[in-house]
Amino acid sequence: MAERPLGTYGPVGAATTIYAAAWICPDCKQSNFPDRAACRRCKARKPAGLDVAAETANQRQVGEHSWREVLDPATQQMYYFDAETNETSWDRPGVMGPAPYATGWFGRGTNESTDRYTSQNEEHLKRPARKQKEFIEAGKSSREGDQGYNIWYGKHRGENWNEADRGQEPAENRCAVATDAGATQADKPGGSGHRFFCIQFARGKCARGAKCTWFHRIPTVADDGRAEQMHDCFGRERHKTHKDDMSGAGSYESPSRTLYVGRLRPDKYKNDDELKEALKTQFGEFGQVEAVRVIGAKNIAFVRYRFRSSAEFGMTAMANQALGHEEVLNVKWAHDDPDPAAQEAIRRADADAAVAALRARGLEIQDGTKGQEGDQSEDIVNPVSGYDMPAAKRLKVAGQDVGAYPETDGQYPKEEVAVE
Repeated sequence: MAERPLGTYGPVGAATTIYAAAWICPDCKQSNFPDRAACRRCKARKPAGLDVAAETANQRQVGEHSWREVLDPATQQMYYFDAETNETSWDRPGVMGPAPYATGWFGRGTNESTDRYTSQNEEHLKRPARKQKEFIEAGKSSREGDQGYNIWYGKHRGENWNEADRGQEPAENRCAVATDAGATQADKPGGSGHRFFCIQFARGKCARGAKCTWFHRIPTVADDGRAEQMHDCFGRERHKTHKDDMSGAGSYESPSRTLYVGRLRPDKYKNDDELKEALKTQFGEFGQVEAVRVIGAKNIAFVRYRFRSSAEFGMTAMANQALGHEEVLNVKWAHDDPDPAAQEAIRRADADAAVAALRARGLEIQDGTKGQEGDQSEDIVNPVSGYDMPAAKRLKVAGQDVGAYPETDGQYPKEEVAVE
């Protein structure tokens, strides 16, 4: 649905985005933002009296509940905990409402089970990995890393690199997880296999099968928890900044879970909602998709995965693929959404993640009224010193390195000063 986010609401650990509902064009059934006067697909005028823009948060207000986000120290991923029933879930309970419009460092669960991917991998590992090809043609292969970029000439080097054609031709192979995934040398306990995923498997053209020394499966929540900051899931080195064309292994300073998808064919679908479902289904083969946003007028979309490793795998697996209408998808990393509503959602989601990280380390969180009347901000209490400080001042937010400032008064006793 083409809904307009109104803002992010809710207590710490239970933030949700409130949307204004779209209106549906009676002619082409396209959903439109509530403030549009004409259909963005067929340009038909908005029917008189159809004033859904007045729909407010009150019509989607989330009810009272005791579910909260919790950070799992083992995997460094968010899950959900009901303080009343002690029930836990990797998936976001429906009573919490939709996850924040943008989710910062950590992904938020959807109503699609994360455990589905874990159990799926467990079944796949009971069989040997299948060879996706009998051999790789010498003229159509190049070793990963052989396409060095010459900063003086402003182009890549290597006889297999054609700047004019690179990325324009449709992919000849595709990874079919249901039939291709299986056990390899990397899955043997104590074996000499690598602990990264096979990039050729993701591209659908690994000719080694069970003899491969890399994983032939998709990343799970446990894999993402063990992921290295300096390498992607394929073992490629990540850099401080993204490449100019936003391709490659990505940035460790600005990590992204969102993919830009270009060269779409919205005209081949009934409406943007049908295209959105196609994107969610096909990209969702390689990991849990948290959100999909389609901009049909520009033939592009943004696909956000819950886990970084899933985004890395999905980006490689879907590059130059087709959704079903002979597209040649241009898939690369996306910048943060500049929309003010998205930026506010990111700020709030990151703050909640910081609080969850502190709770995971044993720090208590107290509700309190501080400052001016009506200020319901939460205070963080150091259990050692008991010293209270507003949360905004005690959170140290720097990537995933989040912690409270230590109490050091005991290390520096006050000196007695003689008074004459």
